[in-house]
Amino acid sequence: MTVNPDVELNDLTDDPIVNQVVDLIVKRHIQGMEKFGKTMADNERPINEWVDETIEELLDAIHYLVKTKTIFDKFKADNKRLKAALEVLEKGSFKNEETKTESSS
Repeated sequence: MTVNPDVELNDLTDDPIVNQVVDLIVKRHIQGMEKFGKTMADNERPINEWVDETIEELLDAIHYLVKTKTIFDKFKADNKRLKAALEVLEKGSFKNEETKTESSS
């Protein structure tokens, strides 16, 4: 099954997020067709295989989300330390400027 080349996937809705999701679905469909050579509708796997496959996919998704969360948490912690260091630097710089100004008077 091919994708209709006349369809502009980026213009299906007014919501760019929805358009992006649709684009991902179509790209995934094309990958599946290249790999398996049949549509989901034509795939006659037993239901227990569909359930097992879904469990595996969701477990992978959990791994990806936990990894992403650890990256985000590290970014937040690094950002907090950077802000604190910047505050210390700014306070020290202003004190040095005040000392220089008072010494000049």
